[in-house]
Amino acid sequence: MMGGLWMAGMAGAQAMQTTAQVQRDAAARSVAYEARSEANELRHQVERLSLLNQALWELIRERLNVTDTDLEKRAMEIDMRDGIQDNKISARPVRCPTCHRISNSKHFRCLYCGQLFEKPVFG
Repeated sequence: MMGGLWMAGMAGAQAMQTTAQVQRDAAARSVAYEARSEANELRHQVERLSLLNQALWELIRERLNVTDTDLEKRAMEIDMRDGIQDNKISARPVRCPTCHRISNSKHFRCLYCGQLFEKPVFG
């Protein structure tokens, strides 16, 4: 009799473990689906921005007689503003006009006094 109860208890524990595993698997699939959806949306945004950048560049090049070399030179100048040639724009320190302390440009607000910074057009 005791053996039967013990076996029933073991079967119940296994069923609970199986249920927990099924729940974990479902949660993992949900997270993976969300990640794929977000990656697809980001890919779409990058493709759209690439298209718009190409269109803008062709208009500027045609109307202002600017060359690809001019564009590359300007991109290099912008890249080097943070002192590191890494082909990306990095956050840079900003001096608060109110308290004159240095904050990171990513925040758009002084970390010390709360003063809002003017947000850059591209940034």
